[in-house]
Amino acid sequence: MQFGHRVHKADKKPMTFFWFMGLMGERLPFYLAAIMVSTVGQAMGRVVNAWLVKDIITAAQERQTEGLAVMVTVNFFLFVLSWLIWRFGIIHYNIEAKCGIAKVEKMIFAKALRLPMEYYEKNHSGDFMSRLTFDVERAGDIYGSRLRRLSAAVISSVVYLVPMFYYNYRLTFCLLAVSLLSFAVNAWFMKPMKRLGGELSVQNGKMMEHLTDILAGMELVKIFPVGKRLLTDYEDASESCCRTQKKTNRMAAALESLNCLFDLLGTLAFLGLGIIFLSHGMISLGELTAIYTIYGTFRYVFLDIGRYLPQMMNCVANAGRLYDFMQMEEEPERYEEPDTGMQEVKEGRKTAVAAETGAEPVSYAVTVEHLSFSYEESREIVKDFSMKVKTGSCVALVGESGCGKSTIAKLLLGFYEPECGLIEICGKSGKNADLHEMRSLISYVPQEPYLYGVSIAENIAYGSSCGRPDEVPMEEIIRAAKTANAHEFIMALPDGYRTIPGERGNTLSGGEKQRIAIARAVLKNAPVLLLDEATSALDNESERLVNEALDRVCRGRTTIMIAHRSSTIAMADEVVVVGG
Repeated sequence: MQFGHRVHKADKKPMTFFWFMGLMGERLPFYLAAIMVSTVGQAMGRVVNAWLVKDIITAAQERQTEGLAVMVTVNFFLFVLSWLIWRFGIIHYNIEAKCGIAKVEKMIFAKALRLPMEYYEKNHSGDFMSRLTFDVERAGDIYGSRLRRLSAAVISSVVYLVPMFYYNYRLTFCLLAVSLLSFAVNAWFMKPMKRLGGELSVQNGKMMEHLTDILAGMELVKIFPVGKRLLTDYEDASESCCRTQKKTNRMAAALESLNCLFDLLGTLAFLGLGIIFLSHGMISLGELTAIYTIYGTFRYVFLDIGRYLPQMMNCVANAGRLYDFMQMEEEPERYEEPDTGMQEVKEGRKTAVAAETGAEPVSYAVTVEHLSFSYEESREIVKDFSMKVKTGSCVALVGESGCGKSTIAKLLLGFYEPECGLIEICGKSGKNADLHEMRSLISYVPQEPYLYGVSIAENIAYGSSCGRPDEVPMEEIIRAAKTANAHEFIMALPDGYRTIPGERGNTLSGGEKQRIAIARAVLKNAPVLLLDEATSALDNESERLVNEALDRVCRGRTTIMIAHRSSTIAMADEVVVVGG
């Protein structure tokens, strides 16, 4: 069963724009209201200015100055009022837009945490980083500027048309026809701009993947000739992204040139029509001046509709990639086990043994019955595997490479859903516990432990069951480090437990990283300890130190070790052969 890489087939994809706007939730009305208020306030200032110009021209023609001071004063206060309204709206708009972008970033990150391990094992981390950075940033432009500019252009156009029609509807109709022609040309660019936006997003993701490969494998890049190949792949992806960006820029430049042409045509059309209407007595000079005052701004904002609409479609393409990501199938809370009567059979066996021997039933911390799993239908990795681990005992899983030892560990941790079989940990299974509860019963030490770019103390504290590393007492961290045989080397570091081990713990040796990982597992203090070849990549001295730590940690604790080294296997009470 595969998770994390497909979109729900039953879901019908809604219009991406409305889906993205819906992410604002309850703040959406306030965001839209802020756009409306700021736009109306700004447009009011233009209309008030045009009204003042008209009255002044009319008064000058008729040589009437009476009441002119009152008229100017009223217009001044109306202009100040409109400015205050605009300022109030723009401040609240900026607040709501930034909060909306932050919310989307949190949602994408939270979604990433809910995806199953299969997504990260089958998809490149660069693709996720591209979504979290490039796509969120470009889609966030919808909140940050694109929608406001487009909405402002539409709302302002309506606000400006009202007084224009009031002053002279015939001239306004003629001017509107010229503007609609320019809008039609701009609308033609929407589809190719959206397509190029989608291509640019995909290509940026590929470029990020190649860059991540280079940074993550810098040792190989410096040692092996593969560095040239990786650099070539990155350059090819970068050139492809650059070509698409050039196409986008050329199309945007062509659109801008056409808009400049239509701007000139609009001015010429107004002058020609204005002369005709004025000469035939169809409009007064004051009304013509007022329309001209408004039309200069109207023509500009109307062109903005066509200018910003293709840019909006470009951002919507990025929002579409976020939509696809958000629709990926998440890890379920629990894996439901088929009701095959296996639990009843197991309980029956316990009762039978107790009746025959007169002894108490054996307590098993981990029970695996008839477990089967395959990553691909054509290749079964784990086939009818069974295992019982007594409480407090240590079991070593051995077998040839590729026989499924690490896969069994992933199944125990709930990273994948078994195709069939039963997994029970400390009496908990899919029937009576969710994945979070099952995982809380296991402390895990992987073959290649990951250390974060924080202090060693915080890295160890991440194992705390409280989920708040800052609340873990330092005494508990030191106690766990001593148990893991790590205290001495930590204290020898320049900053002791405050030392930051670098990205992935690169400043520490393999044995040191492994002992910190063991200390993290000790701090969790789960009833079951799972070790995935904890000493496989260590030298003899590091192996000795880690084995000493493991010997101390495993005492009285149920332990499952995936191992191939004889020194590690010797620590086990029982050896289980996988794939044998």
